Amino acid sequence: MKRNEHIAVPYGDSVLSARLPERTRIIERRIAPAKALKDVAEAVRKAVRNPVGCDPLGKLVGPKSTVTIGFDDPIGFCPAQKQPDFKGVAVRVVLEELERAGVDSRNIRLVCAVGLHRKWTTRELGTMLGDDIAYRWGPSRLFNHDAEDKENLAFLGETDRGMEVEVNRLVVDSDQFIYVSNPWSPFNGGWKSAVVGLSSFRSIRHHHRPYPKAKGKSTMDPERSAFPRLLNEMGEVIEKELGRRGRRYFQIEGAMNNRLPQEVAQVTAGHPVQVHKRTLEVLQAQHVETVKGQSDVVIFGMGNTRDPYSKHSTVNPLLVRNLGMSYSFGLFQNKPLVRENGIAILVHPCIRVFDRVKYPSYVEMFEKLLPSISDPFELWELFAEEYAHRPEYVHKYRYGYGFHGSHPFILYGQGAYGFRYLSRIFLAGAVDFETARRIGFEPFATVEEAVEEAEASLGKDCSITYPVMDQSYICNVE
Repeated sequence: MKRNEHIAVPYGDSVLSARLPERTRIIERRIAPAKALKDVAEAVRKAVRNPVGCDPLGKLVGPKSTVTIGFDDPIGFCPAQKQPDFKGVAVRVVLEELERAGVDSRNIRLVCAVGLHRKWTTRELGTMLGDDIAYRWGPSRLFNHDAEDKENLAFLGETDRGMEVEVNRLVVDSDQFIYVSNPWSPFNGGWKSAVVGLSSFRSIRHHHRPYPKAKGKSTMDPERSAFPRLLNEMGEVIEKELGRRGRRYFQIEGAMNNRLPQEVAQVTAGHPVQVHKRTLEVLQAQHVETVKGQSDVVIFGMGNTRDPYSKHSTVNPLLVRNLGMSYSFGLFQNKPLVRENGIAILVHPCIRVFDRVKYPSYVEMFEKLLPSISDPFELWELFAEEYAHRPEYVHKYRYGYGFHGSHPFILYGQGAYGFRYLSRIFLAGAVDFETARRIGFEPFATVEEAVEEAEASLGKDCSITYPVMDQSYICNVE
């Protein structure tokens, strides 16, 4: 690229014009989008009638069956997808198949798998499922999972590593449990659907807490990361309990291509491990770009549309930190795009604004804890359990559409490896320098100023990479 050429870098809700050095390596998505399914509903119908690893859905249920259909919450799918939403299409088909099998609709429950995310209003659920289903089934037969509803949680035991497995009772008490997942990355889908989305803090704290000795393998790298192995071990505990009761877990997954907006390229149903294996093949082929070599400096443009946790709300500073460390720096396989002791330049205004209804514990963490404590491990040890059980945060989670009290500690901790791995982390385009510093970043007014400081730190000839990331993709760094 020419030295005087300006590029539009994603920057919150807008773009920031920046002039990058001529030697900058530009990485763009090169993978052609897979062919979209012409009839998604028919693909779901075929999948549930011809599943992998288990009997067809119609043979698993009967007129007297009690059935629960779990599904991803809006955070479960990050990129924009072609409407109608896959989850809404799949749930509608499953309801038709259950009716075909003679199941009484009064014995069917629809559960949004929020985990420790906030709950969603009927109107918000209607954006996924369609208003007709949302208002006809809710609130008695369509509702959000509640990780703090002790009476409706079932403790199933521990894995061999001592991880406690506790899930919504409907997972094991229903004659047939069905889950509809729409994973946008290897991080989602498979057993994660239940052991995170339909679980409790008691279970989730085992694998979502920051570990001081973590080796830094990205959770976007299923071949190397320990994360999916831990989830599979917890899933085995669920499967063992279901087997003891003579029941099966039935998963439906829709894999997306990389076109904008994304379209459904494959639907698979059946045993969660076998289903997810097929989903991963599509995700790997469609959303992972092979990149040769690391760089001294990597510039990440961060548009708000790439943040999964601000759906139907606004991006706050703690979400900016996570967008930078998890969904920019952390989008890699094999090894990070930036070398060890290199510099990451994140581009975002990082405005100090909070939706105080939906992120109550975020506000207190940012305003009262971060000014004096910045270490994610210390914050977790001192405050995660307290915030998880504080009555006001439990109440806001259960009845006020707020994120769970522990959630900001989980997201803050996910950036720990990047801060240990990199020598410096810059925030270019920062509007409020004090806010940027409070979440651990060095602020700069412009991208050019940040690049100049990186060159002063690592040398005038330091290698620079800019991945064009209007929408998330994963770099497999060779």
